[in-house]
Amino acid sequence: MKQWIGLALVVLAAGSSVVSWPTAHADEEGEGPPIAAPQRVFVRHGVTYLRLSKHIQKAIGLQIEALKFTHYRARLQAYGQVIDLNALLDSYQQLVSARAKAAQSNVQLDAARAEYRRLEGLYRHHRNASEKQVQTAGANWLSDQAAATAAETRLSSVTDRLGARWGATIARWMRKDSPSFRSLTDGRSRLLELTLPLGKAPAAAHRTALVLLANGTTVAASLISPSPVAEPDLQGQAYFFLATSAIGQLNYRLRITGLIPYGSRHSGVVVPDSAVVWSQGSAWIYVETRNGRFERKPIRTDTPVPEGWF
Repeated sequence: MKQWIGLALVVLAAGSSVVSWPTAHADEEGEGPPIAAPQRVFVRHGVTYLRLSKHIQKAIGLQIEALKFTHYRARLQAYGQVIDLNALLDSYQQLVSARAKAAQSNVQLDAARAEYRRLEGLYRHHRNASEKQVQTAGANWLSDQAAATAAETRLSSVTDRLGARWGATIARWMRKDSPSFRSLTDGRSRLLELTLPLGKAPAAAHRTALVLLANGTTVAASLISPSPVAEPDLQGQAYFFLATSAIGQLNYRLRITGLIPYGSRHSGVVVPDSAVVWSQGSAWIYVETRNGRFERKPIRTDTPVPEGWF
């Protein structure tokens, strides 16, 4: 007698069905010639078809599943690291120091200006102030003015360097001591830098990326801005991302791999792996063209997705 081995899957896709079917083995009991099975595979006009009756579909456990249209955007692998917190803090400390020096210089300048004007007024009205005191106060004022100008110049230089190293967004976070920056310094989030392959930088980076974790899972990260600095060993366009989950698996200075959406978004369906038949080095699916009849069609397998093929 004949026994059907395996489980078939039929998938309904855009009004059609695709199928992968089980193999059949003939086990002979007793003597005599085997009973000829009805022909289920035939070719018409160069197209291969599979014919399965409702009875056969039920006997082999055929399953029908509706496929819904979905959207897909290709993802490029990007490589990078979790930015060391010390690098951020060093830059921030330079900003704080430059600000403090500028503020101190301005206070001294205001005091020197006020002292000069006080002594100059006393001297002009023939009160208790000598010409020498006025001259000394004027010199101090000019000196403090030069110091204040130098401090402001240094602050401006530090601010420019922040933008050149971290980009405008992170530099603004530092200047404003924003909650986003505090979440980084407090360890509640991680700053990631991901670099695309050379020549693959899109006109506008997608707003999210997926980071592959050591345990095989992924964590979403949100785009902050392009990085103005290229990594020496990668040379492609780099981007800063913010991760706020799975922090325990994103240790500082950890080398990471990410997936960044790239190119245009496409519409289509996802064909499960179990519905794909591999034959002679090619991938095929069987699409139901009418009740019980399935047409063999080739599919592309250059776009793998977790559930199968897009």
